[in-house]
Amino acid sequence: MRYSNMFIPTLRDVPADAEAVSHILMLRAGFVRQLAAGLYIYLPLGWKVMNKINAIIREEMDTIGAQEISMPVLHPAEIWQQTGRWDAIGDEMFRLKDRSGRDMCLGMTHEEIMTWLASREIRSYRDLPQVWYQIQTKLRDEARPKSGILRTREFHMKESYSFDVSEEALEKNYRLHADAYHRIYERCGLRFFMVESDPGMMGGAVSHEFMAPSAAGEDEVAICKNCGYSANVELALSSPLKSEPVDWQREEVHTPEKRTIAEVSNFLKLPASYFLKSILVITDKGPVLALVRGDQELHEKKLANVIGNHRPAQKTEVKEALGIEAGFIGPMGHQIRIVADLSLKEGVYVSGANKPHYHIKGIRAEEDFRRNGTTSTSQRKVISASSAEALFMSSG
Repeated sequence: MRYSNMFIPTLRDVPADAEAVSHILMLRAGFVRQLAAGLYIYLPLGWKVMNKINAIIREEMDTIGAQEISMPVLHPAEIWQQTGRWDAIGDEMFRLKDRSGRDMCLGMTHEEIMTWLASREIRSYRDLPQVWYQIQTKLRDEARPKSGILRTREFHMKESYSFDVSEEALEKNYRLHADAYHRIYERCGLRFFMVESDPGMMGGAVSHEFMAPSAAGEDEVAICKNCGYSANVELALSSPLKSEPVDWQREEVHTPEKRTIAEVSNFLKLPASYFLKSILVITDKGPVLALVRGDQELHEKKLANVIGNHRPAQKTEVKEALGIEAGFIGPMGHQIRIVADLSLKEGVYVSGANKPHYHIKGIRAEEDFRRNGTTSTSQRKVISASSAEALFMSSG
């Protein structure tokens, strides 16, 4: 078709709410138009681009032996109820009833449907492996649609599922998919990183995601320039900068009205890395004391992976649970669960002294809180976030 005959409605100006560069360019060049919040029409140029990307995906998936199928967008509720995700997933899922009053939903993903099909059609291990994929419309009632097509309520997603006879076969298919995704992104001309990620509601022991740096992105990725380690900060392990070793003897220090790490650090003329931060949170099973180094921040999602749902304690709850006001909490002598970050395993620290206006030098993990029922988090469950030896970037 001649360019002069194509429908390409370019714009001189764009809506004021278009902030992401990609969103602005797609509107101005006539690739998309917005129907409503999080809903977009792909115009001829935009749809041509989508089809070219999908062709690349199909070529690479077919190369590794995957077979394309198509599945309904409308799902019966009972399939989701069998896995428990009908109740586990909140308002993000579009739910409706058909004319018979039967509960239905609009698919935001297809794990349930894929496994429903496999359970009925795969008769024997001799039928394995099977690798099925689809490129299809998904729907999610996104609370904050933004950045054009980066965060929408209706979107196109490619997903692939392998059914394998053993863990070794699964790992082989996992590697084949990772290699195929590398080739797809390279052919699309993207700068990207494959990083460790949280499996989230899908579960599983190992998960990776591909991140493309973007000023409009909301995730943060930790990249180590030296060793090549990369992970979403929700899962990332850190290597905190080590402080100069000290051999403090136990000593109480008067710190009048100095409550925060910054205030006490300035008062005692010591770096924040020499301090231990004690943070009380409230879980469904009661209070938990979380300990991190003074130069680190408590990562809410990492802590949730260890202790479950929680919220910060109110000042009155701190007093009730620990008998001390906030700002002077130490890890010693408490009869509640304590979760300590791995970075505290070694070293000597300053912490609250469990009495007003005092801190205490000489806190050691083995002596002061490990013997009090502390849970020392595992390598996969650190609870702090540190930028040491890492480069953080936004990605979408």
